[in-house]
Amino acid sequence: MNRTKLVIAGCLLGLSLASSAMEQLQAAEWGNLTGQFKFTGERQTPAKLDINRDQEICGKFDELIVDQSLVTGKDGGLANVFIYLRESRMQEAQIHSSYDKLPASVTIENKSCIFQPHVAGLWVKRQKLQAVNKDLCAHGFQVKAYRNMSLNQLLPPGEKLDHQFEHGEKLPLRMSCSIHPWQEGWLVALDHPYFATSDDSGRFQIQNLPVGEWEFQLWHEKAGYLAARDDWKRGRFKLKIKPGTTDLGVIPVAPALLTGK
Repeated sequence: MNRTKLVIAGCLLGLSLASSAMEQLQAAEWGNLTGQFKFTGERQTPAKLDINRDQEICGKFDELIVDQSLVTGKDGGLANVFIYLRESRMQEAQIHSSYDKLPASVTIENKSCIFQPHVAGLWVKRQKLQAVNKDLCAHGFQVKAYRNMSLNQLLPPGEKLDHQFEHGEKLPLRMSCSIHPWQEGWLVALDHPYFATSDDSGRFQIQNLPVGEWEFQLWHEKAGYLAARDDWKRGRFKLKIKPGTTDLGVIPVAPALLTGK
């Protein structure tokens, strides 16, 4: 092998080692957070809501228009618990590159005269909120904000609204419809992408958190701040995120915690 080939081979080996070292370094700097919320009370069938407007249209969806404030899975998993990092000044270097692949918009549909999905989250620096009316009647899309401009926009059938939040919010925002009083949903709008909502099994996962000690917030629409454990005052807890996966395990949620905000 001549000198030129030796130099090239050495460079390639160096690049390979550097790439491998960088991957190992990155793997050591990020970790996942998982867990599962379990409702300890008796599972109940969601109550139907009073359809008192546009009955000729919305009445067709009476099986879907139910109280979604307490959704549990067949094994007691508690859905729609927000868990998010209580941090508003994160540096760009603390945001994992995987979040660059998030969609540019988070869409809330007025469909079947309810909000779909019922809960959602977005990263205000990278994502817009899009509200779309999929029904044959008009909806009045409202979002009550604290640090941002609140929304109250009439959406005729087929119309949509695009909105860019300027600031992250400390609490989830209530979505409602000024025409149909039963419509309600919740939106978390944060300065970072480190949030999740539990699914029908009660499970959640926040991926690629920066390692270190962080404070997290739990929130549920029936509780407000969800103090699922005695030492989680106001639904807040500090946790050291380590490389790999940090699992909170099963988190029991007693009915007494979900008696109203």
